[in-house]
Amino acid sequence: MGTRMEATRGTLILLRLLAERPMTQRELSEALHAEGLERDDRTLRRWLEALREAGFDLQRQDGRYHLQGSPVRLPLDDYEALATLNILDSFAAREPVYGTYLASAVAKLRDATPEQALRFAESGTIEFSVNSASDPPEDPKVIDILRRATRQSRRVEILYHSLRSETVRYRLVEPVRLAYAQRAHRLYAYEREDGRVTEFRINRISDAHMLPEKFSPEAHIRTFEPARIRLSEKDYIALGKAVIPDEEATIELLDDGGAIIEGTTPSPFWTVRELASLGPGVEILGSPRLREEFVSFLDETMNIYE
Repeated sequence: MGTRMEATRGTLILLRLLAERPMTQRELSEALHAEGLERDDRTLRRWLEALREAGFDLQRQDGRYHLQGSPVRLPLDDYEALATLNILDSFAAREPVYGTYLASAVAKLRDATPEQALRFAESGTIEFSVNSASDPPEDPKVIDILRRATRQSRRVEILYHSLRSETVRYRLVEPVRLAYAQRAHRLYAYEREDGRVTEFRINRISDAHMLPEKFSPEAHIRTFEPARIRLSEKDYIALGKAVIPDEEATIELLDDGGAIIEGTTPSPFWTVRELASLGPGVEILGSPRLREEFVSFLDETMNIYE
């Protein structure tokens, strides 16, 4: 391989690496070595300078090289730019939790959009109404902490507003499962104070701290209700195993194109209401308790109209 071709390949490899994350000079050298390019620090710095001269905003901070900006444009055509930028703009203006993040993403997309497509996108407007399902809205940082704690089986201290007791206080819990039901995220966690798995609405958790102590979730999961659901072909295509709040649910495909989903649910109350909203394409095969609660819910609903 000629010297010029090696320099071109090395510069492109550096660009790919720095587009993924900031890296130290040593990390870059080791990455080049892994690609079969042995170069000294002087050559490495020369290739980085070539990127700067080509218009890439490359800065060095705290011993790491950061790619802050790029002259490269995304190949969006006029209508792709119109749809993407205007929809994200609309979301950013209305979404109470992620609005600031969406606005930041829009600014970056504008910088990366070809001028002609950008002019076309800004000549029209697409508005989408976005309303939070929760009031107050859910905190994405709290959700992230709870997801990580659930995966790692670590205890969490949460500041929770209980409507039942009309109190706001810190509670020590062992998070077992996060689920989405009736347009809101819910945490199911074991609370030693009550000796049972309790449901917490995420939007009423205003603070969360993951603790170093670990716990074994198996005993808590055994208290969840078994759920065995038959789905028609259309409902299976639309819902998959998300019909019950269990990431480890199994799928048994049927000859008619439908499927049987089997797992557990921490909340028969919400699962029954979710299933009832899906109509006759869904059948509860088990457990007996889930079937009984489903029929009871339908009877209570029908009684209102008799």
